[in-house]
Amino acid sequence: MAGHIGVEYDRRVEKGENADDLLKLVDMIVPHFIDHNEEPEAVDLMMETESLNKLNAFCNKRNYDRVCRYLCACS
Repeated sequence: MAGHIGVEYDRRVEKGENADDLLKLVDMIVPHFIDHNEEPEAVDLMMETESLNKLNAFCNKRNYDRVCRYLCACS
């Protein structure tokens, strides 16, 4: 599902269409990924939908290191 959201987001951005409903889905899906130790999937989805600026809200003592290592690997 996350992959489909990223593809649809890109399509809408290219056409200049509104993607607010997709961003709401991202806000619902990312906490699930974080709660199930799937930080890379959460970060990927946030990067695909240009919402990486919200990542700080999902980081905590338990996952901070994994999130930072994944971000470094992506860069």
